[in-house]
Amino acid sequence: MKKRINIAVAFSGINDEYQGKMCWGISEKVKEFDNITVAYFAPFNTALGIKELDSAENAIFSLINFDFFDALIVVPGNFSSNLPLLEGLVKRASDKGVPVFSMDTELEGCVNILIDNAPAIRNIIDHIIEVHGARDIIYVGGVKGKPYCEDKLSQFKASLAAHGIEFDENHCLWGEFYDIAARRELSKYLDEGGALPDAFFCANDAMALGICYELEERGYKIPDDVMITGFDGFMANLVHDPPITTVEVPYKDLGYNTVAAIIDYFENNNTDAEYLKNKYYIKAKPSFFGSCGCVGDDRVVRNSITKRLSGDSYRKNYMNSYLIRMSTVLSSCDSITEYFEALKKYVDEMKVKSVYFCYSEEYTKQYDKDDAFLVDYTIPVKTEISDKICAQIIRYNEKIQEPIYFNKSDILPALHVSNERSIEFLFTPLHFLSRTFGYVACEVKGDLQSSNSALFNLWVNYIAIAHDNVREKIKSARYTAVLEELYNRDFLTKLLNRRGLFAKLDGVLEEIKAKRLPVMVFIADLDDMKGINDTYGHSAGDAALLIISESLDEVCDPRDFVCRYGGDEFIAFGIGYDNSRAEDFGERFERAVKIRSDRNGASYDVKASYGFSICNDFSKVEDFDGLVSKADKKMYQQKDMIKRRRHSS
Repeated sequence: MKKRINIAVAFSGINDEYQGKMCWGISEKVKEFDNITVAYFAPFNTALGIKELDSAENAIFSLINFDFFDALIVVPGNFSSNLPLLEGLVKRASDKGVPVFSMDTELEGCVNILIDNAPAIRNIIDHIIEVHGARDIIYVGGVKGKPYCEDKLSQFKASLAAHGIEFDENHCLWGEFYDIAARRELSKYLDEGGALPDAFFCANDAMALGICYELEERGYKIPDDVMITGFDGFMANLVHDPPITTVEVPYKDLGYNTVAAIIDYFENNNTDAEYLKNKYYIKAKPSFFGSCGCVGDDRVVRNSITKRLSGDSYRKNYMNSYLIRMSTVLSSCDSITEYFEALKKYVDEMKVKSVYFCYSEEYTKQYDKDDAFLVDYTIPVKTEISDKICAQIIRYNEKIQEPIYFNKSDILPALHVSNERSIEFLFTPLHFLSRTFGYVACEVKGDLQSSNSALFNLWVNYIAIAHDNVREKIKSARYTAVLEELYNRDFLTKLLNRRGLFAKLDGVLEEIKAKRLPVMVFIADLDDMKGINDTYGHSAGDAALLIISESLDEVCDPRDFVCRYGGDEFIAFGIGYDNSRAEDFGERFERAVKIRSDRNGASYDVKASYGFSICNDFSKVEDFDGLVSKADKKMYQQKDMIKRRRHSS
């Protein structure tokens, strides 16, 4: 036998008691050994009929690397709404020579670990006929015509035939294995004049409860008016008053025996599928309670379940408070960095044994960085998990650890660490709708009872929703900033427009006043813009304006700002300038214009007139207009001088 056995378990959803009991059994067997690694892969919101959402949920199965795992456990009945997904998993395993162990349903090419339900079903039907005198019995099944639904129906028919009762096709309701669907079908049957039978035999407990609720709302009493029986032996049926007679299906034993079969396969080289199937076969048994008229030890059953439910209730009350606090704080974050730091505190508060929040590489980037035009701002919308992963938040050994990076094919570094004990991890997708952030891996502390996994589901979903809220907030803020930037910028030159200039002035006014800094208003005007446009076209005029704007921007200090004030007029606002610096500014501007004009290679020269004004007591934005007027006068004086020179020459 190899030193360690690595087992992947695939569930298409894990919130129900059906899967929870199987996981419980798997865990119980694993704890007997110190060389087993079990990884449960399970989405939560399965079969919602939204293609992108289901794809995001099912992306978790892409983590199963059959170069690492030695065996795969599947539950075909759990994949009833997505058989191609199941078939794909089985094929991937088979292609790598990895044995597949199928629980609760016969699957070709697999080692099938099954439960013999037939005697218990026959026993239930025989009981209500022989002991309680039922003759008219309605069958409530899952999905008509499906192979996994036919076994129970065939046992039902056989029991009726053995008692000389003819099977009536019209006395079948198909409730899709859900309480709501069963209620709907019963309501339709009764509203259309269907007679109340002696008993209902339901193919699972959820539908039995749905039938009970519908009948009770209509004023019928159970079992006085009608008997109800179920199938599964789930807790909710036993809590019902009266408890529901049912087939107790040993799902926990099924999980336990499946791991035993895997160990047998590797340790004893027992690879004969038929041998393993027969060796680990399990039998269900009937349990008779008040819903058929039997008086069982209901009080003992109730006390045991009530004790467990009170514990679940306590955990749920705590989680409600915790989730409200966590989601409020996380959603209020303004950056991804802030979000991750806040999440660390709430992960630490959960005190799970170890948990890893694994993000696709692109989601570890700081897409809230300062990027004025969103050049590097990526918001991936995809249902796949990336090949490069970062475990951004890790709680291990009761402490938050530093992030680690790894390849998706490694699944989780913790699976590859040498252990002297068996370990179990639950892997579930971390996504919001069709946007897959990555996945969460949590070490299983006790067992994956449905109540525990449901709370874990809530936790992960709240975290994913909060992440997307923050991402949307960042996106909105960045787009708002871009729109504001565009609103305050000139389209051609990308300089500030007049609105943007005054916004900038408001931003620096307090500093100017507090430090009593002198300011400069510098005005430049393109000479003969009309002549350039008329002679060479408006594109030439635009090129000339760009020469002026780029030259002015070039000679400004980093803290100065430049504005296209209107038409062919530009303004530079400088801080800390006196007359000497302003004159030097103008000379450098003239040289920059000439250099750019010469490079332009056009048959016209680009020239600009300019003027400036200095203020040593700039205390309010309203002073700006006065400075503009003074600078404007100097500029026009320069224009007049140029004109006089031309005429005199």
